[in-house]
Amino acid sequence: MQGLPYSLYLEPSRTPQEAAAVFASSWQFVCHVSDLPAPGTAARFDCAGRSAIVLRTRSGELQAFRNACRHRGARLVEGDAHTGLAFCVDGRLRCPYHGWTYDDTGALVAQPESQQFEADFDPAQHALVPANAAQWRGLVFVAFESPRESLPAVLHDIAADWPDLAPLRRLIEPRTTGCPADWKLAVEHLLDTAHAGVARPGSSWNVFAPPQFTPVTAAALQARALPAAERANDAWSARASRALLHRVPPAPAGFVFLWPNTLLQFAADGLTVLQVLPIAAGLSTYRESRYALPDTTREMQLLRYLQRRVRRQALQADARLLARVQQGMSSGLEPGPIAANEPALRWFAARYREQMAGHIGAELGAAPPRRARPKRRTAVVA
Repeated sequence: MQGLPYSLYLEPSRTPQEAAAVFASSWQFVCHVSDLPAPGTAARFDCAGRSAIVLRTRSGELQAFRNACRHRGARLVEGDAHTGLAFCVDGRLRCPYHGWTYDDTGALVAQPESQQFEADFDPAQHALVPANAAQWRGLVFVAFESPRESLPAVLHDIAADWPDLAPLRRLIEPRTTGCPADWKLAVEHLLDTAHAGVARPGSSWNVFAPPQFTPVTAAALQARALPAAERANDAWSARASRALLHRVPPAPAGFVFLWPNTLLQFAADGLTVLQVLPIAAGLSTYRESRYALPDTTREMQLLRYLQRRVRRQALQADARLLARVQQGMSSGLEPGPIAANEPALRWFAARYREQMAGHIGAELGAAPPRRARPKRRTAVVA
């Protein structure tokens, strides 16, 4: 099976196509349910050029809207610079540009008297555009357009042994790490096991062995989280983390990859959610969120500190490595094959081809052209 054509990682025209075909109807992690504890609390989430708001309504439910005023398109909620969290007084969303105000159902309920419109102006025609909000065991997701599958249908069986995550609480504010590579390349790197032990032979930060993902459904992959084997050149933080794992209460450990860009890892130190967010062709961002049960024991505090250190070093190293791969793709060459024992990479390429076929067509399935061998010239003796 051939890898995706390199042009798909380079051409700016792909960005809006992928936003519409891949990201618009996909489930995207926003926050934990504990981040929205009371009516009026809200969270902003941006992905692929679109913005959404998830709001806790006065009835206690979660409601999602496109984060844009129906008057002139201004963004309604900014929220905290790191978490995106905000508070809406009385559950109302007031546009900071011209003052249009919406209630927690998205209905337009007020606009300044100084703004005069035609007699046939109908506020009901200018309600906020809804988005899709759902939660699974305490994790809050949003989809900008109607998703292909419900969130419980995607996650229920694949993470059936995971505990209820609602009691968890946020450990750190979401961290972002710039990645000078296309989002597809960054995702493929998360699913790639062939580079382990080759790309960074000088040092190792792995606490867990590279996950061997198994395609379970059309929308998700699954892998067990096994401690990495000891290596002489392991970083001290990785060695110490593995030692501490035996001194804290055991917990189900595993990975789930949710199409197209979200990696969930649950282990003894808590839950880590890593998303690859597209920025532009050849540019993306890692967004990492971490949640766990309250635990003030010395062993757990130390384990969580070491895990933060390990992850930060690993993401920085990944970004440097992926910059080299991204630059190499501009060489004009064609991609090589994906190995038969890399089912996760094959799954990702097949899923991408399926969803983008209507936008790119035959180019996605085209094999690289074979170069014609030059014909030998036979000397003619007179």
